[in-house]
Parts: sequence; C-alpha cells; structure tokens
Amino acid sequence: MAASAIALIAVLGLAVDVGRMFIAKNETQAYCDAAALAAALKLDGTTTGIANATTAAQNVPDKWNLNSTSVSSPTIQFGTSISGPWVSSPNPATGYTYVQVSASVPLGLLFLPMVVAQSTSNITAHAIAAQVSTNTIPQGLAPYSAVSTNPTGPNFGLVVGNSYDIQWPQFNGSRGGCGPSNPSRCFNSPPCSGDSVSSQMAVVTDWGSSNNGYWGSNSNSVIAQELLDNIQMETVSTGTNIAPVLTNGNKNSEAIYLDQRASQDINGTDNTVTGYFADPNNLRRLIAVPIVDPTSTTSTTVLGYGSFLLYTNGLPSNYYTSNTNGNSPFCAIYAGPYNAGGGVGTGGQNGATYVRLMQ
Repeated sequence: MAASAIALIAVLGLAVDVGRMFIAKNETQAYCDAAALAAALKLDGTTTGIANATTAAQNVPDKWNLNSTSVSSPTIQFGTSISGPWVSSPNPATGYTYVQVSASVPLGLLFLPMVVAQSTSNITAHAIAAQVSTNTIPQGLAPYSAVSTNPTGPNFGLVVGNSYDIQWPQFNGSRGGCGPSNPSRCFNSPPCSGDSVSSQMAVVTDWGSSNNGYWGSNSNSVIAQELLDNIQMETVSTGTNIAPVLTNGNKNSEAIYLDQRASQDINGTDNTVTGYFADPNNLRRLIAVPIVDPTSTTSTTVLGYGSFLLYTNGLPSNYYTSNTNGNSPFCAIYAGPYNAGGGVGTGGQNGATYVRLMQ
C-alpha cells in the first residue's frame, strides 16, 4: 500500500501539476503575444516610439495563474530582423521594426514535490511581432490624396509636421501670372504651406480643373461614410494608375465631415504631431491617404501612403467649416507613414505597414 501510495501521488502530481503547467504556459504565451503586438503598433522609427512600445507592452492587462496574477518584469527588446540582435533601447531607432517579449512566471507545485526535490517550476514564453511592409491597402483609406513628385519612401519627400493639401484649392488657369513658373497663381486660394512647387506644378499641369484630390466616389454622402466609418472598399496598390477613380471638383461640404471626424477624438487642442502624440488621444484625428504623383492628364501614380492629422480648434471642432470656403484647400498635417490599425508606423519602402506575429 505504501508503494502504491507513492505511485498514486506521482500520477496525481502529473495529472494536476503538469496540467497547471500547460495552463500557465498558455496564459503566459497569451500575454507575450498581446504585449508584442501592442508594442509593435507603437514603433515609428524614433526613440519616442521605442519608449511608447515598451510602455504599451508593460501595460497589457493579460494575467496568468488562472487570470489572477500579473506577469511581472517581462523582457522587451527590439531588433531590425527576426534574428536580432535584440536590444532594449536602440538609439537611433531607425529600422527597428521587430519586438520580442519574453516572460517567466514561477508556478508553485502541489503534488510533485512529494516525489521530486522541486517546489516550483519556471514557466517561460516569448513572442515576436513586427511591422511588415505592404504595397496594397484593401480598404479603409480616406477618400483624399496627397501629392508628391518624389518617389522615395517611406515619406516621399513629405516632412512630418508640415501642412499639405488633401483637397486642392479651386483651380483658375486664367489668373494673372498663372503658369509653370508660378503654379500657386493658378489657384483662387493659396495651396497649403508644405506643398512643394513641383507638386503644385504637377497638379496645375496634369489635374487642372479636373481633379482636386478625391478618389473613389463622387457622392458627398458616400465620401462622408468613407471618412467617418472607414468603409472605403476600393483596393489601392503602389505603382498603379489611380486616374480612373479620381473624382471631379471641390467638395466644400466635406468640411462638415472633417470636423465631425476631428470631434470624435479626445484631443482637441494639439495641432502639432509631437504634441498630439504626447497627450491623450484616440487616433480619430489621423486619416490615411494615398500619396500620388500626377504624371500626365491620364496617369496619376500611387507612390505610397501616409497618415495625416486633421486640424482642430477645440471639441467639438469647427475648424474646417469656419476656415474654408468653396475656393479653399483642405489642409492636414503629415504625421508619418501609415500603420494599419495603429496610426503612424515605421513605413517600410511604401509608407505603409501592418502588424503581425512572427513567432
């Protein structure tokens, strides 16, 4: 009976303690997966992004021990490839698009210590997530565009913090001084301050009065839904000619919907990129648009993608309705490359990324 009791305790230990090990392993792995994904969403190629990524991973609420105990002291490291090398605080942070989260939890054993000299078992888990470059956005882009003649990603010549047209002002080719050497004179209102002369020339030469930056639908109500509800279903890929889906005209009534979108944010004060991300926000003032290069009257090439911050003058905002008219541009602040699901990212070569688990 004594010998049988030892065997029964050993079997009971295997049944209970090993089962608890599997549960703890799954819980710890779930934490690492969630923490790695949360961290990868915050990467933007800067040391601030690294700090934000570390904080995001540490703040993941997933627990272990039957969801009763927080995972303490996870190791959070960053790399430029899935094989590392892994560092905790890279500086500069350019090219760091991978996050590795590792964690270890001490599981107290109940029965196995009766047969083995061990009272705890360290359960370990790790996960790697990354921002992966993509050249196709299947849905969810805003129905506006930004113009650049610079094909080099991920920013395509745009400067973070500068103001760019997402709707160009009313074209007027008969204005005095209008011409390739002075393209700003070809609009009834000045373009936004960040747009280069070459971008203005491309719009004047190849868009003229035909296009102002809209694409997809010509209906104001559909455009409003695409902006407010992210229902844009038109697939956009880099290198393709978007001219067939460009739509005509200034759509001044869209100012109402830009203000509505901006008013859905909890940040109604910051009109700088650094200020916006430093203060609480919910990313609703960020919209993603294709960056395009008009190369002829029948060809407008998609260079990549960018995230743009809508202006606001408080909550609720009426910035666009109070500062624009039928001749005006709609300006927005370039915030950086687009990260699907997370606002601003590291960009990749096409100015767009998405986050996924790699390991």
